Amino acid sequence: MNVLRPLLARTLLIGLLGLVLPGAKLAHAADPAEEARLKAAFVFNFIKFAEWPEGGAMRAGDSIELCVVGERPLDGQLDALAGRSVRGQTVRLRKWAPGTAGRCDIAFVAAGEGGRPARLQQGNGSEPVLTVADRPGFLEEGGVIELKLSGGRVRFDINLAAAREAGLRLSSQLLQLADRVVQ
Repeated sequence: MNVLRPLLARTLLIGLLGLVLPGAKLAHAADPAEEARLKAAFVFNFIKFAEWPEGGAMRAGDSIELCVVGERPLDGQLDALAGRSVRGQTVRLRKWAPGTAGRCDIAFVAAGEGGRPARLQQGNGSEPVLTVADRPGFLEEGGVIELKLSGGRVRFDINLAAAREAGLRLSSQLLQLADRVVQ
C-alpha cells in the first residue's frame, strides 16, 4: 500500500495540472479578460509547483509574497489570488519595484515593464524570487517563467538555469508541461 501512495499522488498531481495548466483553450483568442484570468490561474499554479529552499522565506506559517511590477498587470486578475492558500500559506499581493523594502517570493512583471529579472532578484537580497512575466524575451533576460499566447492557448516557457541560479526547484511535471525549457 505504501508503494502505491507516491504513484497515486503523482497521478493525481498530473491530473490536477491537466485541468488548469496545459493551455486551457480561450473562449475567444481576442478576449483579453479571459486571457488575463487564465494567466493569473497559471501564476497561482506556478506557486504550487515551485519549491523554495529550506530555511528560506517561505517557511510553514509564513505568507507567500506575490509582488507585482507595473500598473494593474493582467487587468487586475492577480488581485483575486490575494488571500488564497497554498500549502497552508496565504498569498499576499503587493506592488513592488527594485529597491522597495520587503521580500518577494514570486514577482510578476507586467507586459511593457522594464523590470529585469536580475534586478528583481538583487532587490530581494539573498532570498530566491520566482520571476514570471507575459512578455516576449523575458527568459533571455534571465526570467524563470514566460507566459505567452500560442494558437489561442495560454502556454509557458521555463528558464531552468535561471530557476536553479535563484535557488528554486520546479516540479518535473511543470517542466513537462512547458512548451520550451531552457537549460
